[in-house]
Amino acid sequence: MIIIIDASTLINLVNGEVLLRVFHLPGTRFLISGMVVDESKTIASVVKGAIKAGFLDLLDGEIISMSDFTKAKAELNLGDGETECILAAEAIPCHFACDDRAARNCAKKRLDSAKVMGSIGLLQMTVKAAVLRSDEAMAAYTKMIAHGGYLPPLPSDHFNEFAGLDCLRSQT
Repeated sequence: MIIIIDASTLINLVNGEVLLRVFHLPGTRFLISGMVVDESKTIASVVKGAIKAGFLDLLDGEIISMSDFTKAKAELNLGDGETECILAAEAIPCHFACDDRAARNCAKKRLDSAKVMGSIGLLQMTVKAAVLRSDEAMAAYTKMIAHGGYLPPLPSDHFNEFAGLDCLRSQT
């Protein structure tokens, strides 16, 4: 699976102190666009370190033409990074991780809605894959909100339902 990740989700995962754990999802490759790198100034050293360590790959900027970008930018009325990510997710095709509600709604209209997720979806995936325990995912979610992340309210046991699902699937 390939996931192109936007600045809002990167920042939330850094604030939740789980970014590197999420990057350890088995069979998952994470991409970042040049515009998202530019938008991620507050976590620039983390992003550069993740790229250098091979956890995060730079998107080939050549896959999106300037005319397509300009047209989509006017049509979607989103920031540069979100627009670039949505176009890239269409072109590759791949999944798109973003915590900006407007960008997610636009992405769901242009992409398969099952391929659009945010930090909560990534946390659910890490619990399913036993990369994080459900209590660790909830602690990360709580830290994201404490650092100003705009995420929907979740019950305290939300991530419990995802624990052990990969183990159960492999036994059936």
